[in-house]
Amino acid sequence: MSTKILTAVEDNGQDAVESLVREGRACNALPGSASLGERSGMGIDAVPDPFNPASLRLSQDFASNAGVKKVLTTVPCRKPNRHEFVRVRRGEDWRLETGVFEDKVNRDVYLVAPPLWSELVGEVVPVCLFLAANRQSDVFLWPCKLPGADGRSNTWNESALAAARVAEAKWVRVSANMAGGMYDVWEAAGELSEPTWPDLSYSQVLKLCFKDRFIQTTDHPVIRALRGLE
Repeated sequence: MSTKILTAVEDNGQDAVESLVREGRACNALPGSASLGERSGMGIDAVPDPFNPASLRLSQDFASNAGVKKVLTTVPCRKPNRHEFVRVRRGEDWRLETGVFEDKVNRDVYLVAPPLWSELVGEVVPVCLFLAANRQSDVFLWPCKLPGADGRSNTWNESALAAARVAEAKWVRVSANMAGGMYDVWEAAGELSEPTWPDLSYSQVLKLCFKDRFIQTTDHPVIRALRGLE
């Protein structure tokens, strides 16, 4: 029995108790009102804790819920660095076997149009450009060298290709083994989440990567420099 009812019994007797009961029934008749018993059963636990960590934790799709979307404006062509874990997007639609020119001085990679491969004999390198991403979902094209026209390869190129294949299904870290003349491949020990791939076609990714580094004519500065014209 509540304190209010006990006080009423002491002061006014049974009539006061019946009056309180009638008051409680009247409250129950109001839309959305709680009964006297229900109100007396409510505790502090019924009020959500605004500092509950579960209600404040960022979700996996925070960016989409926040109404923002990452805009991809450029894509580098590079090898993974030895400290990052990477994945390769599975499927033949997400890679390209083609020819590139490596500018050793400026450390740039140029895509070369097939009709010009003969203009750069000995300079065009056959590669497979894999679409890759790191843990921050920063995408890049990973150039893995293929055997040359003579069919010859080496352990560096073979181990890089093998690493890219493993990365199709697992997060890997690639580091150079100078003594062994190859790349060591390290798999992530934990169950890491899948990367977020851009909503772009491979063609669009290729354009973002080589928009300013595509050799299509013999007047290109790279070819002119190799001919001693610049």
